[in-house]
Amino acid sequence: MSTIRSGREEEPGIAKDVSPLLVERLLVIARALAGHIDPGAAFRATAAEIGELIPHDHIDVAVLLHDRRKHACYEAGCQTSWSELAANPLPTDLSPVRSVLRGEVAHLLTPDALCDARFHFPGALDEPIFSAGLRSRIIVPMRARGDIVGTLDISRHDPGCYTFADVETAQHCADFIAPYIYALIQSEEARRAMLAESEARNHAELLRVGASRLTEGMERERRRIAMDLHDQTLADLARVVRQVSALHRQGVARVAQLAELEREIVNCLAELRRIVDDMRPGVLELFGLRDAIEAHLNRSVSRASPPIAVRIDDTSAGAADRLSQEMRTALYRIVQEAINNAVRHAQPDRIEVRMEASDRSLCVMVSDDGIGCGTVDPEASGGIGHMHTRAALIGARLRIGRASRRGGTRVMVEVAWLPAAMAAPAVAARPAEAIGSV
Repeated sequence: MSTIRSGREEEPGIAKDVSPLLVERLLVIARALAGHIDPGAAFRATAAEIGELIPHDHIDVAVLLHDRRKHACYEAGCQTSWSELAANPLPTDLSPVRSVLRGEVAHLLTPDALCDARFHFPGALDEPIFSAGLRSRIIVPMRARGDIVGTLDISRHDPGCYTFADVETAQHCADFIAPYIYALIQSEEARRAMLAESEARNHAELLRVGASRLTEGMERERRRIAMDLHDQTLADLARVVRQVSALHRQGVARVAQLAELEREIVNCLAELRRIVDDMRPGVLELFGLRDAIEAHLNRSVSRASPPIAVRIDDTSAGAADRLSQEMRTALYRIVQEAINNAVRHAQPDRIEVRMEASDRSLCVMVSDDGIGCGTVDPEASGGIGHMHTRAALIGARLRIGRASRRGGTRVMVEVAWLPAAMAAPAVAARPAEAIGSV
């Protein structure tokens, strides 16, 4: 074994006299570190040089993050699931080397970690020790500004490979690389925090602007409904009142007059029902998202000329109806606007709605074979802007683009969920409706 020894194998510690070969190797490590700005790449660059001092099959650093409650891991040699901790840090309490990270012991040295109880406890992230066969292990602390900031962990597949002298050499390496690696990690953490803060500010501004536009749109819609009631329904009711008054003055009513009066009242009811349905989708509350979309789809194309074929294909097993009322309503409004845009502007022969669910998300797609929508600006005002705002307010992802190479438009809205939040059991999915003209 190519190991630099200090002359003391009974007790670990920092040697008083560092050998020239160790100094030379540390200078090589310093050159290997130079120029790296990624902590993982910087550590991997030193792994081979440390291997000249302490042969290993696997080497990693476990680094405490700023709150010390979580730790990340960067490794070289055989790759294990510990690498995932670089992107997804986990609690320090789960680390197999937590006793060194906490400063409870000066180091860990074991001839066989597979059967060393110090590495294994309930919840420990010890699976790589078994899967990678990391038997001989050295764990030494890494310090910066006098505090433990992580550990240097060196392993071999064969048992009984390391001694206290190797612990001393490992500690020299850890002391040498710790400030540089820790500074890179702190810089990376600061960069991530800055990006997260910037994204949060941008998201908040997007929601603020979107909510403002949505409020303006709702106010315009309120005025439109008021005009509809005034110009259509109230006018119809006023006409009915005049007819009733005329009949009252005559003292008698013919069958034709009563029939005309009945038609006027039926028309008023139909118009009021249309306005109420637009304001509050009752089918959505009573029968669910799928039926509400189908009802609106059929109603939207009922007077189209030439006729438009429709199809709704639901493979989500009713999963949408386990979402909150607010999310279902927002999804319905987005789909409603997509259908309206297709009918009014796309001149399609066919409109299809597809609903599908996975264990991660629910996706609703509205596709048509019309003339297309061109380039869509998510910042635009009007219906498309409202769709983006509604999607942002519920954390959904909205994409608008071409339906196929031949053209058309596809609107896709996807909302993520946690499987644990889906309390209600799934119901059987409805079969796909056949395409037909309405």
